[in-house]
Amino acid sequence: MSEIIECQVTRRGRVWVTHVPEYDVYGDGRTLRLLRTSVERGLAWVGVTTKVRITPVTPELERLRAAAAAHAAAEETAVKALAARRASLRDIADATGVPVRRVKQLLARSATAPGAQPAEASEECTCVLACAEDPKTSCSLSGQRHVHPAVPGRPGVCGPCPKHPDAPGDH
Repeated sequence: MSEIIECQVTRRGRVWVTHVPEYDVYGDGRTLRLLRTSVERGLAWVGVTTKVRITPVTPELERLRAAAAAHAAAEETAVKALAARRASLRDIADATGVPVRRVKQLLARSATAPGAQPAEASEECTCVLACAEDPKTSCSLSGQRHVHPAVPGRPGVCGPCPKHPDAPGDH
């Protein structure tokens, strides 16, 4: 088999314990490594040889996972917001503490995410100072709605304003 069996494990006293209901296999161990070995041996007894992925479950670990997910979402939001303001990749990385490689991944992922708006719709803008913040406002220089073109190779980043290319604060 090439599948990976997922096991949620809990701490009982001084040992970790789990149950794999699909094969009615139980496992335990003083360490997570010993628990994994115990489960793999139990599965081998019923003729299943596959990898086992264990996930320790406690209220504290669940809060930690939720905080990590919130941090990742905030990181992605900050990267996209700075990119929309035409910050360089290096500046985005320095400002957020995220490596440049990760910044590129986040920007590429947001451009190809399911449900993402088409490029034309996401580039519609009416505000020279901050394209991504409030597309319902009108341009701060002309008072008219207009579109800021996309920058090739930088998903989610608007180019200079076609109506006010030399305006200070233009993005």
